[in-house]
Amino acid sequence: MRVAPACGLLLLAPVLSICQTVTPPPSTAPAKDTATVAGQVLRLDTGEPLKKAQVSLQSHGGGDFSAFRLTDEQGHFAIDNVPPGPYNLQVSRNGFVDNEYGQKKPGTSGAILTLAAGQRMADLVFKMIRAASISGHVLDEDGEPIPYAEVISYRASRQSGKEERTNYQPITTNDLGEFRIFDLSPGRYYVAVDYRLKTDVAFRVPNAQKEAESGYPAMYYPNTTDPAKAVAISVSAGDEIRSIDFLLRPAHFVTVSGRVINTIPAPPHAFTNVYLSPHASGLADAAQNLDDSFELRDGQFVIHNVPPGSYTLSASWSDHESREMHIARRQLEVGNTDIEGVVLTISPGVNVPGHVTWEGSSSGDVRDFMVWLRPTDEALLSFQPQAPKADGSFVFKSVSEGAYRPRVSLRGQESNFYLKSARYGTLSIPDSGFTIQAGSDLPLEITLSSRAAQVNGVVLTSDSLPAAGVTVVVIPEVARRTYKDFYKTATTDQNGKFSIKGIAPGDYKLFSWESVEGNEWSDAEWFDATWLKPYEPKGETIHLEESDNKSVNLTLIETKSDAPAAN
Repeated sequence: MRVAPACGLLLLAPVLSICQTVTPPPSTAPAKDTATVAGQVLRLDTGEPLKKAQVSLQSHGGGDFSAFRLTDEQGHFAIDNVPPGPYNLQVSRNGFVDNEYGQKKPGTSGAILTLAAGQRMADLVFKMIRAASISGHVLDEDGEPIPYAEVISYRASRQSGKEERTNYQPITTNDLGEFRIFDLSPGRYYVAVDYRLKTDVAFRVPNAQKEAESGYPAMYYPNTTDPAKAVAISVSAGDEIRSIDFLLRPAHFVTVSGRVINTIPAPPHAFTNVYLSPHASGLADAAQNLDDSFELRDGQFVIHNVPPGSYTLSASWSDHESREMHIARRQLEVGNTDIEGVVLTISPGVNVPGHVTWEGSSSGDVRDFMVWLRPTDEALLSFQPQAPKADGSFVFKSVSEGAYRPRVSLRGQESNFYLKSARYGTLSIPDSGFTIQAGSDLPLEITLSSRAAQVNGVVLTSDSLPAAGVTVVVIPEVARRTYKDFYKTATTDQNGKFSIKGIAPGDYKLFSWESVEGNEWSDAEWFDATWLKPYEPKGETIHLEESDNKSVNLTLIETKSDAPAAN
């Protein structure tokens, strides 16, 4: 059996120079016009093979090929008869951090694996790092354990106030008040605890007597109720960080009550909700359960256990069958006394009719697109996207007053177009968005163009070697940087090559960092002007016109030594 050397293809930066041999398992002979992907999965700390690691190969950019394999006793896997094309190759295993082909560090994007007909890549080696954990106790003011408290972790972000929540399902403490957050990749994490007294349940029962005006506010490590004073916990590979203990102390809470006036006929089965959303840090949503439902007939609501602070109070009803939703909002400052008689009125919003025009290639079909209305306030949810009809028409129903930006996406395909123009009524919509006001019935006219620009190139290291699995970012000129649709990203393949499509004409800078977090729709580091400033001189300036197809070679920007310190 032929032995394939595995050199220079390891997927974690600290071990890129390691070379070892891999004996691929026997498999059926692949077809000549297809490719083979094979290799081995090992533990990084011991070098031992990992059995039952899950290997997934999926087409990149909208293709329909996918394959799934489990590694054998020696950690081997093989995937035959793979059609030529670009792919994402991922590996996961219980107790270890997920990995991708070409990944520079956990949590970042991997490289695109481009396969040619007849190619046999049998020398891939994945070295998996152990996942970390954080554990501790939640106790009350008397030192007694608190069961059923919810413990939430957040990944630290460079963008102040916009920390990324990593555990969408909170960890619940057991009868001893213990919790354990597991499967963590290396990084910095905030940890918070939210606990609601059982008396809160009684508050929702009709005619129940309110027994107390105090409760436990959300607590952030290290034992502070102020999200701004939270301290992140640094976690390395395989760490088991213990004794992260919380001591909850009661605080004065208030009640917010009032009435929702609904002026829109709603079906009897409509889902109703009133909720308070805290302002300030992204950590603030650890203060959960600040909500209530209301009866459509009288609209009464009561929200208990509200800590003092600044909130947005929202009321809504929705019908899952018709996908109809109506909402009302208002700002609310909560102090140390109960707030009564708050009124929110759900009234018909503005119907926004629209039309999509496709300009350019005759292959464009407007029914393949989805049109969105995104509030300029990113804390608010977008309205349900609309799919244009064959004639390009669509309607957003009952849109709340406010400022919005239109956005268009292509369903299930790689974007190769740009939004050329948008008008609301007779006015051109600027990058800052447009305002919808009650009583208006203006149409939204959107023109899409297939004549988007494209940038291709190669990213090289300082040693003139191909940089595989690094992120390339197209960043617009300063005046357009508040609008994320102008940013475009790509990940290099195993040869350092990248291709970015769907770029609107304009002036841009191209960057490629050795290690950078985020993507074009999240709180990526490059959206932070302070973080980006030191790198501005290293960006490659480019001007793009319609249908341009330019080639740009980039030098990888190292971030380990010259990156600004995290906040």
